Amino acid sequence: SLIMQWLEIAKFTPGQSIIDKLNTYTASYPDHGDYTVSDVANIQQIDNAYSKAVNLDYFAVTVSTLPVVNGSTLGPQQFLNYIRTNINSFTDQSLSTFSPLQWGSINDTNLWNSGNPYGAVVAIDIQGPENGSVVTSLSSPTRWIFTTIRDPKYGSHPVSGNREFGYSVNPNGSYTFYTKGVDRLTGGLETFAQFMSNQTNTTALSPFTKADNLWKSFQNKITEYVNQNGGSATKLDPVFDRPDWEKVLDVINGIKSPSILSNDC
Repeated sequence: SLIMQWLEIAKFTPGQSIIDKLNTYTASYPDHGDYTVSDVANIQQIDNAYSKAVNLDYFAVTVSTLPVVNGSTLGPQQFLNYIRTNINSFTDQSLSTFSPLQWGSINDTNLWNSGNPYGAVVAIDIQGPENGSVVTSLSSPTRWIFTTIRDPKYGSHPVSGNREFGYSVNPNGSYTFYTKGVDRLTGGLETFAQFMSNQTNTTALSPFTKADNLWKSFQNKITEYVNQNGGSATKLDPVFDRPDWEKVLDVINGIKSPSILSNDC
């Protein structure tokens, strides 16, 4: 079920090699003698975020016929790779743009564009004053995971958590390409913006709404691309849930049943 998939993402923790990579940022930071790892670059744990609410979301597209690129029909792994290495073509760039991190002696462009981007840091220029970076904390032929980090270029990411991108094969031979995320607003400022959005019913103020719009654009652009390039794709209705983090923790820790989190899933 979707709830169990969300719980898996919520519990996912990057491996030691990712931590080691972030530690190298500290070593390359100017005058790094005065800085600790946590000042410069570190994983933003969802447990340490500020907001009580947690965002659970799922945005998916069913692809019954894969697209044709340069005269040949892509396989599902090739298409996922194509989406990843052209991610700005598959998102609304007025909302966010993605760039492999270039900072001092660090340049993750080649790693991100390779067949295995494990460990690549991607800086995200987000609409508005706050930007953030993510590290590719898992990479396989069928999926990859972005984990939010603090980094020397952008500081803290406005949300803390994990987001998975991938595809699954359906019983009828079609494919589902998706992104699904579990995250909480990192700080008091973002949480206050969400609170004011709720109080005034002005969804445009909501940090969650901006992210929802970005991933809706991801759905739209994948669907359009497939349908315009010899394939066939249909967008699925997005699924969101915004339960209290304490409830999610109770489910993760086995104190309560997953059924308390959502009636829909």
